[in-house]
Amino acid sequence: MGTRWYAIDEADESFLDTAPLRHARSVDIPFPAEQTWAALTGDEVSSWTKGMNKLTWTSPRPFGVGTTRQIDMSGNFLLRERFFRWEEGRRKTFTGVEATRPIFKHLVEDYLVEPTPQGSRFSWRFAAQLRRPWNFLQGPLDRFFFAPTGRSHIDGLRDFMISRAGAGGDFTAKGN
Repeated sequence: MGTRWYAIDEADESFLDTAPLRHARSVDIPFPAEQTWAALTGDEVSSWTKGMNKLTWTSPRPFGVGTTRQIDMSGNFLLRERFFRWEEGRRKTFTGVEATRPIFKHLVEDYLVEPTPQGSRFSWRFAAQLRRPWNFLQGPLDRFFFAPTGRSHIDGLRDFMISRAGAGGDFTAKGN
């Protein structure tokens, strides 16, 4: 028997300001914006994000508007996403399109990388609306899953890049 997928109603940028569940977080990274962008579009995002087992880009490089990826989260939860904004080297925004659990009615995430005098700043926004009956559990789900996962994703990037630089690694995106 195959995996059952549940559609997520696509949303646009305006949902980032109107969603019932929202998070925003920024972190300063001591590396140039080009390297931060390379890490965010590489294949190793799951290595620093709590609860994420694997990220698979399902579109060929070079990436752009329409690029898709699949996220394998803990608990046998898969999520498929499609990018509706892609400003190479600077900004990308996706909407969820389907998942293996009917949790999300809408899901949007926005990633922005900006140069700073000391390196770069990575800013992230998350917006979601949960389906019933999950919406009744929004507080605990946010407290124990969504918020910690977001913090680890944003805060973990800096530590990941510092550890890779110390090991002589680079941040260039690898092909699938």
